[in-house]
Amino acid sequence: MKSLVVWILLLLSYLSFGQNLKDTNRYAYFKEIISFLANDSLQGRAASTIYEAKTADFIFSKWKKLKRFQPQFQFFAYTRKDSTSVKKSKNVYCYIDNKASRTILIGAHYDHLGFGEGISRSYSKKGIHNGADDNASGVALLLSLAKNFKNWQSKKYNYLFVSYSAHEIGLFGSEAFSKLAQEKFKPIALAINFDMVGRLDADRKVFNVYGRNTLTSAQDQIFDNVLFDGNLMPNYSDKIYQCDLKWFAEKGISCLSFTTGIHSDYHTINDDEQWINYEGMTIIEEYLERLLTQFSTE
Repeated sequence: MKSLVVWILLLLSYLSFGQNLKDTNRYAYFKEIISFLANDSLQGRAASTIYEAKTADFIFSKWKKLKRFQPQFQFFAYTRKDSTSVKKSKNVYCYIDNKASRTILIGAHYDHLGFGEGISRSYSKKGIHNGADDNASGVALLLSLAKNFKNWQSKKYNYLFVSYSAHEIGLFGSEAFSKLAQEKFKPIALAINFDMVGRLDADRKVFNVYGRNTLTSAQDQIFDNVLFDGNLMPNYSDKIYQCDLKWFAEKGISCLSFTTGIHSDYHTINDDEQWINYEGMTIIEEYLERLLTQFSTE
């Protein structure tokens, strides 16, 4: 009996060590991505700048390091409502073809405001808007999920991943990609978006999700059966039409957009890496892995 107790304690210790190591590795990966994207050297990642191009190349290189992922660029042109000039930009995307009849899309925009882009909330101050939460955190979560999730080979779905640009100035990247996705790939059964997922409150742990009213009854049941280690708030479905999933939701596609919410540093020069809750991001990623597992196997 005594030896059995010792064996159980050793097993529990091993499992705990394994989980802690896994969380540590996620933490380090999140930090690597966000530290690079939110560094002053990228000058706020404004669309159609050399800094956007450097950001896209960095994201492309990260996809290249992951097995089974073959990144591509989608080049597109756009014109802002407050301008007549045509600008050029690019999205970064990957596709895993499992020969399934339907596809799950997962995305996050990578551009930010540069020095303000005319929509800064730092009204009386000038400076670089690093966008650590908005949306370096979303890109980091997207890449980490791709790196760690084990079910991308599921035969039920194909998987499409995208980092959009020209989001902040009019959702131009996601509009362009929505057209490509619906023309080139198998029908999208579910579109998921990450936008500002780096500020999970350590006490309340509120995690917002928009778009639940766009789900089918079967999808909603799966969503209901996967518990979040905190407070999941699926009460803001109208906002699905204000994010990069707008173009998909308008076509009747099931959509879910996840965020830890707006904060006082939103669209200001203070949205820096030091405020990111990396432990919170690991909680979020573990939840999303469980959710995607259910969608992939049910």
